Amino acid sequence: MVESKIAPGFLVASPQLKDPNFANTVVLMLEHDDEEGALGLVINREANVKLETVLGELKLDIPNVVVDLSKHPPLGSGGPVSPERGWILHTPDWCGPETRIIGEGLSVTSSIDILSAIVSGIGPQKYRFFLGYAGWGPHQLVGEIKAGAWINVPFYVDLVFDVPLDKIWSISLSRLGIDPVRLVATVGDA
Repeated sequence: MVESKIAPGFLVASPQLKDPNFANTVVLMLEHDDEEGALGLVINREANVKLETVLGELKLDIPNVVVDLSKHPPLGSGGPVSPERGWILHTPDWCGPETRIIGEGLSVTSSIDILSAIVSGIGPQKYRFFLGYAGWGPHQLVGEIKAGAWINVPFYVDLVFDVPLDKIWSISLSRLGIDPVRLVATVGDA
């Protein structure tokens, strides 16, 4: 894959992006290659299912469950593609064979090993679970950015772990010096 100026980083939905899957979202870009396509996780949407339900459906045989699952971060809706697929963004203090480093202080793992580690109390210090992902075909994402649907924001790990879900969109924009209240919801000719 070619080095990208989009990943790692964030895409913030502009007000004119009316697609219900992405309106007012912030997407952490995991991969981007204009010739191959792009993949990211929406980080500011909660899933309509509880973590306990997902873990129950997986029927994991975990002998030492020591963690209260109700105290975990909310399960996120990572995007409309493959909503049955799970992803875990986490601090790099835990690493498994399928773990990839995304940026400073952030890794991603999509294997069941990390779930076992977390519920056994030996997982990463900080983590967030997601179901599904956002995906773009070749050349699609750059076209959407040029059309004004997305605003690039540099990578900040605190947006993933430390900012409340309902504040991620506005804080992402404010880091670029953009006041979300002043954004115009339509695009026109000047």
